[in-house]
Amino acid sequence: MTPLDRHQAELLYEGAQALVRGDKERARALLLELVELNENIPEAWLWLSGAVDDPADQRVALENVLALDPDNPYAQEGLAYLDAQRS
Repeated sequence: MTPLDRHQAELLYEGAQALVRGDKERARALLLELVELNENIPEAWLWLSGAVDDPADQRVALENVLALDPDNPYAQEGLAYLDAQRS
């Protein structure tokens, strides 16, 4: 993974903070901007999975995490949760 530039790091931080505060709309906007700039940031996809409501969008985000970081336990748990919800 290439290091984040300052703007990307700020988007990731602000997006994560917005999600923690419960501001999903702002988090989603910031994190989508980030993945449009650089789609190779697993943390951005992971946070984005929590900022979207549609399970299909959550699945895409989590699968993107695993494509970049195959051993990410949070993405693995998230997909397992989504699979359990389907049943």
